[in-house]
Amino acid sequence: MKANRVDEIKIKELAKKYKMDPEIVKKIVQAPYDFIHKKTKEITFEDGISREEFDSIKKNFNLPGIGKLYASFFSYEEICKKRRKKLGS
Repeated sequence: MKANRVDEIKIKELAKKYKMDPEIVKKIVQAPYDFIHKKTKEITFEDGISREEFDSIKKNFNLPGIGKLYASFFSYEEICKKRRKKLGS
């Protein structure tokens, strides 16, 4: 995630408040997003798995202050349809 102007200002404020290097604060702020990005890249969904198999795969992330991020079975089915359509073309 690239910090926008507002994020950069907030990072500088936090760095000043806690007497920390702004680059360290930026890494702290970025850490949850980097973790989620890394973990979601590790999740693989085979085509045609059942609802029960899909539900057994860990695919939820709870970010305090932001909320829960999750993959739904509906989204999985839509992605599979698009993938099959793309491969069939």
